[in-house]
Amino acid sequence: MLQDSAADFRLQSPVSVVGEGKRAQAAALIRTTRPDLLISGDTYGKDSLSLVESVARRPASPAVLVIAERIAERDARTLLARGAAGVLLHRTAPQHLTWALIAAVEGSRALAPEIADAVVRDRRHPVRGHDGARERVAGLSTREREVLTLLSDGLANRAIAQALHISPETVKGHVRAVCAKLKADNRMQAARIAWQADVATFPAEEVSPPSSGRG
Repeated sequence: MLQDSAADFRLQSPVSVVGEGKRAQAAALIRTTRPDLLISGDTYGKDSLSLVESVARRPASPAVLVIAERIAERDARTLLARGAAGVLLHRTAPQHLTWALIAAVEGSRALAPEIADAVVRDRRHPVRGHDGARERVAGLSTREREVLTLLSDGLANRAIAQALHISPETVKGHVRAVCAKLKADNRMQAARIAWQADVATFPAEEVSPPSSGRG
Protein backbone atom coordinates (compact mmCIF):
# COMPACT_ATOMS: atom_id res chain seq x y z
CA MET A 1 0.00 0.00 0.00
CA LEU A 2 1.33 3.43 -0.89
CA GLN A 3 0.92 6.57 1.18
CA ASP A 4 1.00 10.14 -0.13
CA SER A 5 4.09 11.08 -2.15
CA ALA A 6 5.35 7.49 -2.14
CA ALA A 7 2.73 6.84 -4.81
CA ASP A 8 4.93 8.76 -7.25
CA PHE A 9 7.31 5.81 -7.43
CA ARG A 10 6.87 3.15 -10.06
CA LEU A 11 7.94 0.01 -8.23
CA GLN A 12 9.97 -2.43 -10.26
CA SER A 13 9.73 -5.22 -7.70
CA PRO A 14 7.70 -8.37 -6.95
CA VAL A 15 4.99 -6.56 -4.97
CA SER A 16 1.36 -5.74 -5.59
CA VAL A 17 -0.11 -2.36 -4.67
CA VAL A 18 -3.40 -3.05 -2.89
CA GLY A 19 -4.37 0.51 -2.05
CA GLU A 20 -3.36 4.15 -1.99
CA GLY A 21 -4.39 7.04 0.23
CA LYS A 22 -3.38 9.70 2.68
CA ARG A 23 -1.97 9.00 6.12
CA ALA A 24 -5.26 9.93 7.76
CA GLN A 25 -6.88 7.05 5.86
CA ALA A 26 -4.30 4.48 6.94
CA ALA A 27 -6.42 2.74 9.62
CA ALA A 28 -9.33 2.20 7.23
CA LEU A 29 -7.04 1.03 4.43
CA ILE A 30 -5.30 -1.45 6.74
CA ARG A 31 -8.66 -2.92 7.73
CA THR A 32 -9.90 -3.26 4.17
CA THR A 33 -6.71 -4.28 2.34
CA ARG A 34 -4.64 -6.04 5.04
CA PRO A 35 -1.28 -5.03 3.52
CA ASP A 36 2.10 -6.48 4.45
CA LEU A 37 3.75 -3.10 4.04
CA LEU A 38 2.93 0.61 4.14
CA ILE A 39 5.05 3.21 2.35
CA SER A 40 4.75 6.70 3.80
CA GLY A 41 6.27 9.62 1.93
CA ASP A 42 6.77 13.12 3.25
CA THR A 43 9.25 15.97 3.24
CA TYR A 44 11.24 15.60 6.47
CA GLY A 45 10.04 12.25 7.84
CA LYS A 46 8.38 13.86 10.86
CA ASP A 47 4.88 13.66 9.40
CA SER A 48 5.20 9.87 9.25
CA LEU A 49 5.98 9.48 12.96
CA SER A 50 2.36 9.41 14.13
CA LEU A 51 1.56 6.82 11.45
CA VAL A 52 4.48 4.64 12.52
CA GLU A 53 3.41 4.82 16.17
CA SER A 54 -0.25 4.10 15.49
CA VAL A 55 0.54 1.15 13.22
CA ALA A 56 3.00 -0.29 15.75
CA ARG A 57 0.22 -0.42 18.34
CA ARG A 58 -1.95 -2.61 16.14
CA PRO A 59 -1.83 -6.41 16.48
CA ALA A 60 -0.28 -8.12 13.45
CA SER A 61 0.62 -4.71 12.07
CA PRO A 62 2.19 -4.20 8.63
CA ALA A 63 5.73 -2.91 8.29
CA VAL A 64 6.09 0.82 7.59
CA LEU A 65 8.76 2.12 5.22
CA VAL A 66 9.29 5.89 5.28
CA ILE A 67 10.54 7.81 2.25
CA ALA A 68 11.59 11.39 2.98
CA GLU A 69 12.92 14.13 0.74
CA ARG A 70 15.45 14.93 3.45
CA ILE A 71 15.75 13.83 7.06
CA ALA A 72 17.93 14.59 10.06
CA GLU A 73 19.84 11.72 11.62
CA ARG A 74 17.98 12.20 14.89
CA ASP A 75 14.60 11.95 13.17
CA ALA A 76 15.66 8.80 11.32
CA ARG A 77 16.71 7.21 14.61
CA THR A 78 13.41 8.24 16.21
CA LEU A 79 11.41 6.63 13.42
CA LEU A 80 13.37 3.39 13.79
CA ALA A 81 13.02 3.41 17.58
CA ARG A 82 9.25 3.93 17.28
CA GLY A 83 8.86 0.96 14.94
CA ALA A 84 9.60 2.00 11.33
CA ALA A 85 10.90 -0.83 9.18
CA GLY A 86 13.20 1.51 7.33
CA VAL A 87 13.96 4.99 6.01
CA LEU A 88 14.89 5.88 2.44
CA LEU A 89 15.60 9.20 0.75
CA HIS A 90 13.38 10.37 -2.09
CA ARG A 91 16.21 11.09 -4.52
CA THR A 92 17.77 7.61 -4.28
CA ALA A 93 14.75 5.50 -3.29
CA PRO A 94 14.03 4.16 -6.81
CA GLN A 95 17.38 2.36 -6.94
CA HIS A 96 16.91 0.84 -3.47
CA LEU A 97 13.20 0.01 -3.39
CA THR A 98 13.52 -3.55 -4.70
CA TRP A 99 15.71 -4.82 -1.86
CA ALA A 100 14.23 -2.44 0.72
CA LEU A 101 10.66 -3.67 0.23
CA ILE A 102 11.73 -7.30 0.52
CA ALA A 103 13.83 -6.60 3.61
CA ALA A 104 11.02 -4.69 5.33
CA VAL A 105 8.39 -7.37 4.65
CA GLU A 106 10.73 -10.09 5.92
CA GLY A 107 11.28 -8.24 9.20
CA SER A 108 14.67 -6.64 8.52
CA ARG A 109 15.55 -2.93 8.53
CA ALA A 110 16.02 -0.98 5.31
CA LEU A 111 18.12 2.18 5.47
CA ALA A 112 19.30 4.50 2.76
CA PRO A 113 23.09 4.15 2.47
CA GLU A 114 23.35 7.91 2.98
CA ILE A 115 22.05 7.63 6.55
CA ALA A 116 22.92 4.04 7.47
CA ASP A 117 26.45 4.85 8.64
CA ALA A 118 25.25 7.62 10.94
CA VAL A 119 22.53 5.46 12.48
CA VAL A 120 24.88 2.51 13.04
CA ARG A 121 27.53 4.79 14.51
CA ASP A 122 25.01 6.21 16.96
CA ARG A 123 23.84 2.74 18.02
CA ARG A 124 27.38 1.94 19.15
CA HIS A 125 27.13 4.66 21.81
CA PRO A 126 23.40 5.00 22.51
CA VAL A 127 21.77 6.92 25.33
CA ARG A 128 19.78 4.50 27.45
CA GLY A 129 17.95 4.93 30.73
CA HIS A 130 14.82 2.78 30.36
CA ASP A 131 14.96 0.64 33.51
CA GLY A 132 11.54 -0.84 32.76
CA ALA A 133 12.81 -2.17 29.45
CA ARG A 134 15.82 -3.79 31.14
CA GLU A 135 13.56 -5.43 33.72
CA ARG A 136 11.41 -6.95 30.99
CA VAL A 137 14.41 -8.18 29.01
CA ALA A 138 15.88 -9.66 32.21
CA GLY A 139 12.84 -11.95 32.34
CA LEU A 140 13.80 -13.63 29.07
CA SER A 141 15.74 -16.85 28.83
CA THR A 142 19.28 -16.81 27.46
CA ARG A 143 18.09 -18.17 24.11
CA GLU A 144 15.27 -15.65 23.93
CA ARG A 145 17.74 -12.81 24.54
CA GLU A 146 19.94 -14.17 21.75
CA VAL A 147 16.95 -14.12 19.40
CA LEU A 148 15.99 -10.63 20.57
CA THR A 149 19.53 -9.32 20.03
CA LEU A 150 19.60 -10.58 16.45
CA LEU A 151 16.04 -9.40 15.84
CA SER A 152 16.95 -5.91 17.03
CA ASP A 153 19.88 -5.91 14.60
CA GLY A 154 17.34 -6.25 11.78
CA LEU A 155 17.82 -9.93 10.96
CA ALA A 156 14.89 -11.84 9.47
CA ASN A 157 13.82 -15.18 10.95
CA ARG A 158 15.77 -17.25 8.45
CA ALA A 159 18.99 -15.33 9.16
CA ILE A 160 18.44 -15.69 12.92
CA ALA A 161 17.94 -19.42 12.44
CA GLN A 162 21.21 -19.71 10.55
CA ALA A 163 23.10 -17.69 13.16
CA LEU A 164 21.80 -19.82 16.06
CA HIS A 165 21.79 -23.16 14.19
CA ILE A 166 18.09 -23.72 14.77
CA SER A 167 15.11 -24.00 12.44
CA PRO A 168 13.10 -21.00 11.21
CA GLU A 169 10.00 -22.48 12.84
CA THR A 170 11.82 -22.59 16.17
CA VAL A 171 12.80 -18.96 15.69
CA LYS A 172 9.14 -18.04 15.09
CA GLY A 173 8.27 -19.71 18.38
CA HIS A 174 10.97 -17.79 20.21
CA VAL A 175 9.87 -14.49 18.63
CA ARG A 176 6.29 -15.13 19.76
CA ALA A 177 7.50 -15.91 23.27
CA VAL A 178 9.72 -12.83 23.35
CA CYS A 179 6.89 -10.55 22.22
CA ALA A 180 4.55 -12.06 24.81
CA LYS A 181 7.03 -11.62 27.67
CA LEU A 182 7.96 -8.09 26.61
CA LYS A 183 4.28 -7.24 26.05
CA ALA A 184 5.17 -6.17 22.53
CA ASP A 185 2.56 -6.38 19.77
CA ASN A 186 5.12 -7.09 17.07
CA ARG A 187 8.83 -7.57 16.39
CA MET A 188 9.35 -3.86 15.77
CA GLN A 189 8.14 -3.03 19.27
CA ALA A 190 10.32 -5.84 20.63
CA ALA A 191 13.32 -4.38 18.79
CA ARG A 192 12.59 -0.99 20.29
CA ILE A 193 12.52 -2.46 23.81
CA ALA A 194 15.78 -4.28 23.09
CA TRP A 195 17.38 -1.00 22.01
CA GLN A 196 16.10 0.77 25.14
CA ALA A 197 17.39 -2.03 27.36
CA ASP A 198 20.75 -2.25 25.55
CA VAL A 199 20.21 -6.00 25.32
CA ALA A 200 23.72 -6.67 24.00
CA THR A 201 25.19 -5.69 27.39
CA PHE A 202 23.33 -8.41 29.31
CA PRO A 203 25.76 -11.05 30.60
CA ALA A 204 25.42 -14.53 29.14
CA GLU A 205 24.08 -16.78 31.87
CA GLU A 206 25.18 -19.88 30.10
CA VAL A 207 26.30 -20.88 26.63
CA SER A 208 23.80 -23.08 24.89
CA PRO A 209 25.33 -25.64 22.52
CA PRO A 210 24.12 -25.47 18.90
CA SER A 211 20.88 -27.35 18.40
CA SER A 212 19.92 -29.53 15.50
CA GLY A 213 16.65 -27.65 15.09
CA ARG A 214 14.91 -27.53 18.46
CA GLY A 215 16.86 -24.67 20.11
